[in-house]
Amino acid sequence: MQEPSNWQQKRTARKMETLVQTATLAALSKAGEAEDSAKTALNGLEELQRLSAEASRKAGEARLAIERKWFEGVRPECRPSDEDISRMKAQYHYSPGFIHIAVVGSAGAGKSSFINAVRGLSRNDPVAAPTGIVETTDTVMRYADPRQDSWTVWYDVPGSGTPNVSDWQYFNDMGLYIFDCIIVLTDNRVLDSDLAILRACKPFKNIETFIVRSMSDQHINNMVSEKMPQGFDPYDPDMDAETRSLFFLKTTEERQRFIDETSQNVQTHLEREKLLPKKVYVICVDAMLATVNKIRSSKAIDEADLLSDIKGFVLQRLQSGC
Repeated sequence: MQEPSNWQQKRTARKMETLVQTATLAALSKAGEAEDSAKTALNGLEELQRLSAEASRKAGEARLAIERKWFEGVRPECRPSDEDISRMKAQYHYSPGFIHIAVVGSAGAGKSSFINAVRGLSRNDPVAAPTGIVETTDTVMRYADPRQDSWTVWYDVPGSGTPNVSDWQYFNDMGLYIFDCIIVLTDNRVLDSDLAILRACKPFKNIETFIVRSMSDQHINNMVSEKMPQGFDPYDPDMDAETRSLFFLKTTEERQRFIDETSQNVQTHLEREKLLPKKVYVICVDAMLATVNKIRSSKAIDEADLLSDIKGFVLQRLQSGC
């Protein structure tokens, strides 16, 4: 068999070289395309990750905003339905033609004692609301006014901010939107829960609100005691004239200071919450009971004004057909 000539070997080698080069170029082209596809996929993945992170951030901000509103006492987009209103009115034995007043506030503010006093009852009266140092009300209690000419029904509402009733649940869950009037009773200082109730009342034009500062006599006595000499006893039957004169002077001064500071404190909190200024009624239960029963009390401050303003509101609402 004749062996290939030299030129044939060279031609075959060139063909092989050409084939190798062609295959190499094809492989390099496919590798480049694969690299471009990989880069595109990677860029797409990074964009998806960025969009996912952005969506998670916005969702987190929205959740925090909702929680913030909840803790401020306003449940977002939670207006009561007609069914809610009917259900709560039935639960609280709402009576058409009467004015329904809810007394609310923190646990221990003296709500039950206040309701007894405005109805002219002592704590020992058989139909008086139970009272105590700790929160004695765990459900909404309804109390009719025993006076024959009264068209008012009083409600003793459990204290907000207790373990059983958190601030943000209070207004809606307690059905406070059905009441004609809400009296916010404060003791010692205005709480966030008190402000939350006032904020929640704002959209309801049919709800009248009053702010009442209770236990004024106890706080004033404490302030006076701090200004008197050590060992002073206000009940000392042998008190000399000079000490008695000093005691009366300090009582007058501290009483006015308490009234001014109470009003200023409440107005500051209302302004901070963008709520309109409101009168603060400074009262104590003993003076309220005396005023209702038309007995003069040296402890009285705003009791008569509060009773007059509540009466005026009740008459106006009755005349308008409730």
